[in-house]
Amino acid sequence: MATISDIAEQANISIATVSRILNYDASLSVTEATKRKVFETAEALNYTKYKTKKHQKRKSSKRTKAAEKNIALFQWRQGDEEFDDLYYMSIRIGAEKAAQQLGYNLIKGDTESDALKSVVGSICIGKFDEQTIKKIVKLSDNAVFIGTNFPLQNFDTINSDYEQAAELAIEHLIQLGHQKIAFIGAEEHDNLHGYRPYRTPVVNTYRDIMQYYQLFDEHYFFVDTNARLSVSLGETLTKQALASWGDELPTAILAANDAMAIGVMNELAAQQIKVPETISVVGINDLSFARYLNPPLTTVKTFTEEMGEVSVWRYYKNELKTRQLLNGLF
Repeated sequence: MATISDIAEQANISIATVSRILNYDASLSVTEATKRKVFETAEALNYTKYKTKKHQKRKSSKRTKAAEKNIALFQWRQGDEEFDDLYYMSIRIGAEKAAQQLGYNLIKGDTESDALKSVVGSICIGKFDEQTIKKIVKLSDNAVFIGTNFPLQNFDTINSDYEQAAELAIEHLIQLGHQKIAFIGAEEHDNLHGYRPYRTPVVNTYRDIMQYYQLFDEHYFFVDTNARLSVSLGETLTKQALASWGDELPTAILAANDAMAIGVMNELAAQQIKVPETISVVGINDLSFARYLNPPLTTVKTFTEEMGEVSVWRYYKNELKTRQLLNGLF
């Protein structure tokens, strides 16, 4: 496991600056390029998939077998937008590492470009709306989407089990004795498919479990139904929640993801409410920077890098099958 010192040394940035960036310190004035360098370095240093000798050996043998091919990479969150939710950055890094190992080139996807005629397929990271999905599939029906919840339409999808993640988080808090468990989150309905009032697994699982245990209290439920999950939104919703709660504070808060959890913790700290002494905070995703927060964030693991890897391995396995068929014919 990499330390803040390792990240600072690799990125050539001071330990203090790295720490403040990883904690989303709003008072710190640094360029977006510096932020990106720190977060990407943290992800890379904690990326362990190909670090053993066994994997390195397999890497060299497979690169000689895999022809150089292009895969279009479509990103829902691009550029500085990735800082809002590093979940997608982590998936992208996983895809890039696997592509490098297997001899593929990831090229920027563009639904208006004719250049995609030469690609073997598309990897699409994020919650694309239905119109964009149709455009991408029309360009290349050999597509895999990571993180979309739209029904299958001639494409594969890769998703984490967020119902289970939310269940693990809530059951953990209940076992610790918590009953006043608040929820702070958000949904972007334009990018979600479904007919329930709330459309994301985490939100619905929280409601279902808390109602099952007869612990659900609308007073402790804060969800923005048309907003991006981000640190700043976590701060805003927590500020609103604290004003509403007054002296009736919950003993724990489940945030929709790690970015929101950081916003929650930042606002609690700003109002001098101690974590976890007064309120425990739990996130979901276990992104690499969670362990560097002060205090470290309790979070449920989702395998983001592996999701990116699987999307690339899909094309490699299809390539192997095609070779086997051709060898059988000729």
